[in-house]
Amino acid sequence: MLVDVFYYLKFSIGVIIFSLLVTLILILLKKSVVSGYSVSMLVFVSCIVSGVNMFISGYIADEVPSGGDPIIFYMFLVVLLLSVVNMILVFIKTKEKFGEQNIVNN
Repeated sequence: MLVDVFYYLKFSIGVIIFSLLVTLILILLKKSVVSGYSVSMLVFVSCIVSGVNMFISGYIADEVPSGGDPIIFYMFLVVLLLSVVNMILVFIKTKEKFGEQNIVNN
């Protein structure tokens, strides 16, 4: 049935949330495991894909008589929140790394 599409959309956004959480854990490690470029690309792609999924769920909700699924919107907000947190943490980590290098060089 067409309503099963909402489950697939929730699953895809759930995978994105999981990957952002794993990236958050990798950022918080003491060793530098991920680069700023890779995190920024992951954030960009995850925001675009989850936004498109949210719009698709809106179009499906117009066609299906059972209505939409508000959980997808909340999952999109979680993706945005995790993306902002990841970018802020990467920015702070790179600032600290460059600050340590300047102290060692002086």
